[in-house]
Amino acid sequence: MYSGCPYPVSSTQNPVSCTQNQTVQLSIIIVNYNVRYFLEQCLHSVLRASAGLDTECFVIDNGSTDGSLAYLQPLFPTVSFIENGGNPGFAKANNQVLPLCTGEYVLFLNPDTLVPEDAFRSCLSYIKAQPAAGAMGVRMVDGRGRFLPESKRSFPSPLTAFFKLTGLAAAFPRSGWFNRYALGNLDEFANHKVAVLAGACLLVQRELLLQLQGFDENYFLYGEDIDLSYRIRQAGYENHYFAGTTILHFKGESAGSNSLRHVKYFYEAMQVFVRKHYRGGSRKLLVLFLQAAIVLRGFLSAGKRLIKPLRWPLADLFTVWISLLSFRFFWVQQFRNGKDFGVHLLDYGLMLCALLFVSVAAFAGLYDQRGRISQLFSSLLFAVISLLALYSLLPESLRFSRGVMLWGSLLAVVIMLLLRRFFQQPGQSSEEDATVVVASAGDYSKLLPLLQKEMMDEWLLGRISPQAGDEEAIGALAALPTLSHQLGIKRVIFCIGDLRLQEVLPVMQACRQQPLRFLFNASGSNSIVGSQTGAPGTSIITPFVSYAIAEPYQQRMKRLVDLAIAILFLITLPLHLFLQPRFGGFVQNIFLVLLGKRTWVGYASPLNRLPVIKEGVVTFMGKHTLFAPDVREQADRRYAKQYDWWEDARTVVRYYRQLGG
Repeated sequence: MYSGCPYPVSSTQNPVSCTQNQTVQLSIIIVNYNVRYFLEQCLHSVLRASAGLDTECFVIDNGSTDGSLAYLQPLFPTVSFIENGGNPGFAKANNQVLPLCTGEYVLFLNPDTLVPEDAFRSCLSYIKAQPAAGAMGVRMVDGRGRFLPESKRSFPSPLTAFFKLTGLAAAFPRSGWFNRYALGNLDEFANHKVAVLAGACLLVQRELLLQLQGFDENYFLYGEDIDLSYRIRQAGYENHYFAGTTILHFKGESAGSNSLRHVKYFYEAMQVFVRKHYRGGSRKLLVLFLQAAIVLRGFLSAGKRLIKPLRWPLADLFTVWISLLSFRFFWVQQFRNGKDFGVHLLDYGLMLCALLFVSVAAFAGLYDQRGRISQLFSSLLFAVISLLALYSLLPESLRFSRGVMLWGSLLAVVIMLLLRRFFQQPGQSSEEDATVVVASAGDYSKLLPLLQKEMMDEWLLGRISPQAGDEEAIGALAALPTLSHQLGIKRVIFCIGDLRLQEVLPVMQACRQQPLRFLFNASGSNSIVGSQTGAPGTSIITPFVSYAIAEPYQQRMKRLVDLAIAILFLITLPLHLFLQPRFGGFVQNIFLVLLGKRTWVGYASPLNRLPVIKEGVVTFMGKHTLFAPDVREQADRRYAKQYDWWEDARTVVRYYRQLGG
């Protein structure tokens, strides 16, 4: 429960105090932790939805280390910011602000949400028309436009825990029996009285909140909304699910990754709830289920982390081994009249060959997550050549048939390509994603410099207009589902300004079955956000601005090229005594590169937000550059994005005489 007032409040303008007598319609509380760019977009949406209403907005920062307050306070002078020195948890932070609120209603809102322009007005109109409603939640969708079932829930019970734990709830999402926890039988597009509302967007009568003393602070991260919903019902009020407006919730950004630690937080919170509110045998049984869930999810999570990266390598290992065995059998039958090769332990030797094949292919980038199609072919070709080269070096007594090795390897390559064609998920290729911006002409002109700065403009197909009849646009928003098929669109940036979020949400839902990624930018803001893409220190999310230099394959090859060049220079060192103007520095740099302290080619600007590499002996622009810092930083971005290892080799040759600096 909340502890009272006062608390330190910091705001650039009009800080709200506990003694303020002004009454407003709605008080909005947002707890932030290291999601400044999501919060930036959230606050822009809150201000738009507050137009014409008497509202106040509080942001309480739970010890963020990403510079949230320094970044956001100048941008939002009418928002009251409160800074905590640490992270006391979601419940305690909300309670900390509750005494400062003067609104008739209080809205608890996650920072990784976007609210449409009509959201606050619609919610206030609805709850005022429902005298028995103590609290209400709304329909929520994720960053792909998919409905979030936690928008409406029932209380946990032994049966719901069993169905969730066994996967029956996920198997029958529409069932009111198996998926009773998420109330799967209730229409998401209709209003309902429900048991539990989500804390991501929870509107409550302020007087009721004060009566209940806010959230229970025994909950740190999860479960506080279930507990509050329970106590609201105990106090004689109803909880309403309102489908008349839909908000966007980039699920998981404010809490962090969906790690085992957060799963543990969730189930432990459920235990706190059960021990507090349940009695008798059901309490003991449900606690037992929840404890079992923690153990089971732990094993499943560990198993998934272990097995997932090994699925393709194991499948490929088996494919290569079977292919070699098959061609061995074929060769013996067709060309040796059934007489085997007579090599001792040949079956095990072929397994070692398969292991070598897969290892070499892995090193060449076969299993890199975002490997290009060309990289797939080149890694397999490299593996075939390496296997044949190693075979040729074997003693005569161990060699049996080049034909088996060659044709068995090629058969394996064909099978591996076919397996990837049919089973690998779409989107794993790193071919650049075709991008469109949905915006008015004016908002598009404001966004374009940010796209150019982050080098996203290279992937732009053009602008889609919010309205039909715009001759400068490639189409209209309503036609996006069709345009995405026709133009091969993979990424859509919605610029919210003249375009309204409430116009965007229905189109997103119409496209939710398509492999589209949606990003959002408030017109004139400095960031673009999307689902599960936050990266500290970056205003645009790195999975969408992919840098080739960050790919594991290119990182391995960059280090390999560094070593190869350093060894070559070392072998030919006497020759460089006559060619290098700074021979001593040249020798020192050779050993620094060999020890991994430096790389031959690095960035031109020391201040950038690019994937980290070692300091370069030279830059791709040479050792000394007269370009301005912003030009060097932009050039660094291009180098990192378009990086290929052979460019380093060319740069070393081009700037050879500067390698001693």
